[in-house]
Amino acid sequence: MSEETGYRAHVRAWAVEHHLPEAALNRWIDLGKSDALAILSVAMDLRLRTGQLLTAFEMLAEIGVREGEGAASILARRELRAVTTGSGSRPERARALLDKLRELRYPRLARLRAELEAAVAAMRLPHGLTVVLPKDLGSDEVMIRMTAHSAAELEKLIEALARHKERIKALIETLGGSDGI
Repeated sequence: MSEETGYRAHVRAWAVEHHLPEAALNRWIDLGKSDALAILSVAMDLRLRTGQLLTAFEMLAEIGVREGEGAASILARRELRAVTTGSGSRPERARALLDKLRELRYPRLARLRAELEAAVAAMRLPHGLTVVLPKDLGSDEVMIRMTAHSAAELEKLIEALARHKERIKALIETLGGSDGI
């Protein structure tokens, strides 16, 4: 078996075992040896599920088109290697990989999330009062969590919420597409 046929067989074996659609398998093999094997290595190391692999594959393709790089080059980046080879369980690292790829794929959303998180941190909310941003910023829904163990604590949290009402409204407006914070 030639080396070229060998890598295709390994990719095909993973794809068959994980019920990858034929079209996705063909696109994966068509990437060429180094890119296909880089993706296969990550898929095997992190034990990616089929949906995770398809998501990563699409984001790698989109990043590659925008930046003119192949999957192997993208996966070799320091920030991605730190995730794939770092500590934590495989499911945690798989999710972290997808999150990092999403940041690379959507850099403006990643910057917006960082700005919103900084705005929430700057509020210095008391313990027991939390502002939760939507996971993917695809929503303008902000969740406010209050955890109180006494009536007096609840009163303090309500007062803190009232003090920060305008800043929280600004967060919601930013998520809804209004002007910045």
